Amino acid sequence: MSSPGNHAKGYVRWTAGGKRVMWDGARWQQLCQIEKCFKRDQKSQGVCLIHFREQQENKAKNKNKKFKQEEKSEKIKLTKEKKSSPIKRTSISTRPKRIKSNNSINDSIKVSNTNYQNSDIDVSDPEITERKPSTSNLNPSKSHTPSRTLVLVCSSLTRQQTSQVELFCSRFSARFSNQIDETTTHLIASEVEQRVCCLTKKVFFAVAYHQYVIGYQWIEECLNKQCLLNEDSYEILGDASLSSQHNGMNRSRLIHQPIFQSYSYAIAVECSIGCQQGMFTRQELEQLVRLSGAILLQDNNQQELDLNTTIIVLCDDDDKMVVKKYNGLKNKIYYVIPEFFLDSLVLYEVQPIKGYELLYQID
Repeated sequence: MSSPGNHAKGYVRWTAGGKRVMWDGARWQQLCQIEKCFKRDQKSQGVCLIHFREQQENKAKNKNKKFKQEEKSEKIKLTKEKKSSPIKRTSISTRPKRIKSNNSINDSIKVSNTNYQNSDIDVSDPEITERKPSTSNLNPSKSHTPSRTLVLVCSSLTRQQTSQVELFCSRFSARFSNQIDETTTHLIASEVEQRVCCLTKKVFFAVAYHQYVIGYQWIEECLNKQCLLNEDSYEILGDASLSSQHNGMNRSRLIHQPIFQSYSYAIAVECSIGCQQGMFTRQELEQLVRLSGAILLQDNNQQELDLNTTIIVLCDDDDKMVVKKYNGLKNKIYYVIPEFFLDSLVLYEVQPIKGYELLYQID
C-alpha cells in the first residue's frame, strides 16, 4: 500500500470509477467533474452545487423551448387540417343520422362495422371508437400482463407524480409502498433526462434486490393508453453521477445473482458518519453488504475467516484506530472509501480496489 507522501496536498486525479478526486493531506475528497472547478461534489450529482443549479436551469430552459415549439407546430397542423378537409367533416356529420335510425344499440354497432371498409372516415375517429364494446380498448397483444402483483415504490417524485402513481395502482390492481423490500417489483424514479436518474438510497436498494428501476414516463404512458405497457423500454440505463449508459440496473435484474457472491470478500463497515454525504446510516450500509453476497465482517466472526478471504474495510476518514483494529488479522486487508462498494453495486461490476484505496500510514 502506498503512503500519503506519494502525493502532495492538492493533488488531483481521476479514479477508475470516473470520479475526480483531490488529496487534502488526509484523505481523498470528491470534486466537481468540471475540469477547472475545485469545489466539492454535492449530493453525488457529479458536480458542485453551483454547476448543478446551472445544469438544472439549462434543462428547464430547453424543456420550455421544446414545449413552445411543439405547441406552435401543433397549431399549424390543426390550421392546415381545417383548410384541407371539408369533405371529411361532411361525411362525419352524416354518420350519426344512419346510426340513430336504428332502435337497437347492437344493430347500430353492426351498421357502423359494415361500413368501415367503404367509408372515407378514419377508424380511429373518436366518434366511432366510442361505440365499440369497452373490451376493445385493451388490446392483449400490445399490453403487458404481469405474472404477479405489481408493488411500486417512488424515488424523488413530485407530489403530483406520486398521485399519478397511486392512480396507476388503483387502475391496474397494483400495490403502492413507501419502503423498498423483497416484495417490491418496480422502483419508479424521477428522470433528469430520458432513462437517466439521480442516485438515491432507494435506487441502491432496488439494484441490490434485483428489481426494475423504471422512469416515471412509463406511468404516464400506461395511464394515457389505458393498458400496461412493457416496462423494458422505460428501464433506467444510467445515472447522473457515474454514467448515463452503464446499464447496471438491467444487469442486476437479469443476472439476479449477488454482485460479490463469486468473490472471497469480507466487508467491514467502519463509516463513523455514514457515507454519500449522510445518505446511508451504518445499519443500512451493512444491510446492503449482506444483500450483495459478501461476508459482513463483525467482531463476532473475525476469527472464523478463511485466510484466503480478502478483507475490505469501508472508511470515511483516516482514523488510525480503524487500522489497529484489524492489524492482528493475517488476511490481506484493503482500506477503501465506501464508494468502492456503492459504485460496484450500482454499476453491477466489481470495481478495481486501487481506484478507491485510502493511503494509510502506519507508525
